[in-house]
Amino acid sequence: MPYKLLISLISFFVISNSFATPSQQIPQNCQSKRVKLQILGSRGPELLDGQASTGYLIWLDNKARVIVDAGPGSLQRFKQSKANFEDVDLILFSHFHVDHSNDFPAYIKGAFFTNRSKELDVLGPTGTKFVASAEQLVQRAIGSNGGLYPYLGDFADPKARSAFKIKTKNIQWSYKDLNSKEIYNKNGIRVTTVSTHHGPFPSQGYRVELAGCSISFTGDMSGRLGAMPDLAKNSDILVAHNAIPEDATGVPALLHMTPSYIGKMAQRANVKLLLLTHLMKRSLKSNKQNTALIKKYYKGKMLYPRDLDSFNP
Repeated sequence: MPYKLLISLISFFVISNSFATPSQQIPQNCQSKRVKLQILGSRGPELLDGQASTGYLIWLDNKARVIVDAGPGSLQRFKQSKANFEDVDLILFSHFHVDHSNDFPAYIKGAFFTNRSKELDVLGPTGTKFVASAEQLVQRAIGSNGGLYPYLGDFADPKARSAFKIKTKNIQWSYKDLNSKEIYNKNGIRVTTVSTHHGPFPSQGYRVELAGCSISFTGDMSGRLGAMPDLAKNSDILVAHNAIPEDATGVPALLHMTPSYIGKMAQRANVKLLLLTHLMKRSLKSNKQNTALIKKYYKGKMLYPRDLDSFNP
C-alpha cells in the first residue's frame, strides 16, 4: 500500500473516532455516582398497601432518562421524585398488563404542560389476541382515529403538529429466538432485550447500560425460556419480580418465577445487587421462606425496596 494512502487511512479513522456519538462512548467501568435507579412502583395489581404498581426510573447525571413500565400509581411517584419528564428519552414496557402500562396516557397528558420538545421513544413487545402490542397500546390509548383519548392523538401522528412526537416500536417476541438483541443505542444509553415467558402474554426482559453501569429487569416471567440469566450477566443491579411463593400452582406458577428460580438466576448471572419487587399478598405472606430459598442459591446482596427508594449501581 502506498505510504500516502496509508497515512490518509490512519488519519480518517482517528478523526472518525474523535467524533463518535455519545452512544459509542459508554465507559467500560461503572461510574456509579452518575447513575441511579429509583423505584416508582414495587407492587403488583392488587389493591394492597399503598405502594404503586410496577414502575422504575433510571437517572443519569441527575436527569431522569429511562422509564421502565408505567403501572397504576407510578406516575404519582414520578412526580414525587421531582423528575422532569422533558428529560426522559425512553419508555420501556416489559408487557402490557394493566399493572405495567395503565399510567401511560397520563404521562402523555402531563407532558403537554411541560417544555418537552424532543422525540419520545416507546418500546415494548408484540401483541396477541389477549394483549396489545406497543404500537397498538399507543394508538388505542391516544390515537386520533379511535383512541380512548383521541384529543392526545397529535403526539402519535407524525403528520400532525405537536410539541413532541412519540416514536413507537414493537419488539418481536419469540420463544424460538432467544438471543439478546440491541434495540436502543442513543445519547449514552444502550438497551438489549430477550424474550421471556409470561404464560400466553409476550414479555421482554431488559438490560440498560449507561455510564459503564448495567441495570437489568426481569419483568413478569416464569423462567421457562431461560434466557434472562445470560442477559443479566454481571449486572450491577437486577430487578426481579417475586410475585409467588415456592409452592404456587396453576396460573400463578405459569406466569411467575419461584423464589428458588430467582436465587439460581441471580447466582448464575453473578449480579451485584438483587432487588425483589412486584410483591403480592401471596409472596408477602411467605416472605421469610422466600428470602431463605433465594439466599440458598444467591450469596450476594438482596433487598426488598419500597416506592421511591433509590440505588446507585
